[in-house]
Amino acid sequence: MDGPQASWQQSDPGSPWVLTPPPAGPLEPVGGLATAVLVLSAVVVAVDLLTALSSFGADPTSAFGVAPEVFALSTVCWLATLVVTSVWLLRVRRNAERMSPFHHHVRSRGWAWAGWMVPVVCWWFPFQVVRDALTASAAAHPGRLPRPPLALWWGTWVASQALTSTSSWVGGGVGPAAGTVQLLGVAVLGVALAAWVRVVRTATALQTP
Repeated sequence: MDGPQASWQQSDPGSPWVLTPPPAGPLEPVGGLATAVLVLSAVVVAVDLLTALSSFGADPTSAFGVAPEVFALSTVCWLATLVVTSVWLLRVRRNAERMSPFHHHVRSRGWAWAGWMVPVVCWWFPFQVVRDALTASAAAHPGRLPRPPLALWWGTWVASQALTSTSSWVGGGVGPAAGTVQLLGVAVLGVALAAWVRVVRTATALQTP
């Protein structure tokens, strides 16, 4: 069960029962984490570009497809981004629940973390968590109609990951063919990053008093 729940209450004996939201509580700050998310996301794109370029001249017998140092740097950057993004998204989700306690979320809080890591569902659960958190946050501001490019962000993100996976099957993941597919994946990931910046900034603006 996610946090305090709404309850049915009566103001006086015999009066109608009314569904009352739980105490809202103060919003948790998201600005600092949002900045960290965007900086790390940009670093990931840069490192992925380095990885793609390295694959053109990589040793075909390498276990990583690229130089071990490049592989290690890419792994560290991706893990750091995963952790910080998950922490940020969980905080955004909790704030959204405080702002609109009756808004329905398709996924529970735990998927703010697990959605990125669980096979198969990782292709759509994170999108649902972000979408619902933004919708709930926007509902608390009736006069504002933010339209962050959610579909563009998620569509290009999924496409970039599919291209990256495909490149590992082309020429053993090294050489001009594999490098070209990886570069295409990085280009698409760059579009996803641009859309992600707008999504994160929208969430920050909606949840900043």
